[in-house]
Amino acid sequence: MSEHYLCLDLEMSGQIPGVHDVIQIGAVLLDDKFEQISTFESLIYPENEADFDPGSKRIHGISRFELEEAPSLEETIEDLEYWLQGEGGFPSRKAMCDIKICGQGINNDISFLKASYETVNLTWPFAYQYIDLQDIMLFYKTILEANGKEVPKGLGLNAIAEYLDMERTRNKHNALEDAELTGYCLSELFRRAKEVKLH
Repeated sequence: MSEHYLCLDLEMSGQIPGVHDVIQIGAVLLDDKFEQISTFESLIYPENEADFDPGSKRIHGISRFELEEAPSLEETIEDLEYWLQGEGGFPSRKAMCDIKICGQGINNDISFLKASYETVNLTWPFAYQYIDLQDIMLFYKTILEANGKEVPKGLGLNAIAEYLDMERTRNKHNALEDAELTGYCLSELFRRAKEVKLH
């Protein structure tokens, strides 16, 4: 089976895994050339609806009211895996171990997603192969600086996207848009990496 990359972005009700909940998930499945195969997006009804941090709401703009009709965490995880098995051609949860997870500051998203799997008593099906856009950009920025080239203004997704002549279309954070933007940035950085010459 060829390489597959899964760009993930999550929106949460707060900042602490195991305490706060994932309330939106956006995912983009990419092939070995970082070309988009399919997308997945869902709001999620919070397990702990009382613990909803106002600071997080200002970032993503998702209200409790918008989550009233959202599927449960367990339903969403099942739908995510069903989507991966159908669109990605992974016949089982065991086969999903070959997927490489990508994201911007991906460790935080992974911590929350793992906590979500524990909440619904499901084993983690993915491998520990993570690609972080932020880490790659930090390395690339170091190369640019050493060669006197223009560098991005920061390591946030907006700054990286702006540097790569890409931009978001919404004012508030949206999990699917951020996942897609991350995928585009990774694709462009890997393309540019082929142009780097070492002396």
